[in-house]
Amino acid sequence: MKTTKNESSNYRKFLKVNLNRISFLLFMMVAISFTGCEDDETVSLPETSTGEVTDITGEDAVVSGIVTSNGGSKILAMGICWAAGDAEPTIEDNFTEAGEFTPDGILETDWDYSVTLEGLSIKTAYKARAYASNAAGTAYGETISFTSKAGKIYHTLTADMIEVFTQSAWEGPKENVVDGDLNTYWHSDYAEGAAPLPHYIEITFAEAKNIGGFEFATRDQHARGNNPAQFDVQTSSDGTTYTTIWTSDRLDNVALNPEWNNVSFDKNYASKYFRIRIIDTKTPGSSSTCMAELKVFENGMLPY
Repeated sequence: MKTTKNESSNYRKFLKVNLNRISFLLFMMVAISFTGCEDDETVSLPETSTGEVTDITGEDAVVSGIVTSNGGSKILAMGICWAAGDAEPTIEDNFTEAGEFTPDGILETDWDYSVTLEGLSIKTAYKARAYASNAAGTAYGETISFTSKAGKIYHTLTADMIEVFTQSAWEGPKENVVDGDLNTYWHSDYAEGAAPLPHYIEITFAEAKNIGGFEFATRDQHARGNNPAQFDVQTSSDGTTYTTIWTSDRLDNVALNPEWNNVSFDKNYASKYFRIRIIDTKTPGSSSTCMAELKVFENGMLPY
């Protein structure tokens, strides 16, 4: 049968259209095939392990952790979570992050880490465990237990609890030493004829307290000759007659404001009435002294 020119042209058009359809169908089949392969590669939870706890104090502890597998997806977060008591800790409780996040997730070079858990309470039982998160969710490592050590219990001081000997008539009122502001200060009297050292800060509690030491900040960042350099501590049973119970060594390197100086006794002393006396200053023989802030504490590391 002889084919006309028009019939041949129509056949070629038909074949071209169908070949295009076949090519499109083949492309879609290949695409679906690849998509199906990707769907089969499901992401699982990461794997992480809790290490050990070290450097335990009354306020913090160091805990280590490690991520051993990312579960097929980049690590979005990791660290240590922790809680007081018997409950298993989660990231809904306290947590401390580790590693630095990047567009590629937390890099594997950061997966082995240690973090410091801060803000612990003294003599408290805690549980902690590592956590790691990826697109599938959050996984946890083994739970470890530890107890924070005894530490400092700070006693609240207010202006009405404080008396001083002596007080400058021109600057540095006594309330400044307990106002929580490192930019204000108490200054003892330095006028002609003023009483010489020792000058003291007297504290009267509503009831007997245990004190094992104190912290103080200097007037400012200058190494003034009248910055405190040596102390003794007195107590009283009636608020009138005082007895010296402890004397410090001379402080050769007093930290300057805003740094704090820690002075710990040989034990905790119980009294309702305390006097912290400045018996010498940076320049021996100074006739006055000054101080920005004073904090007193019971020290759980010392005997009673």
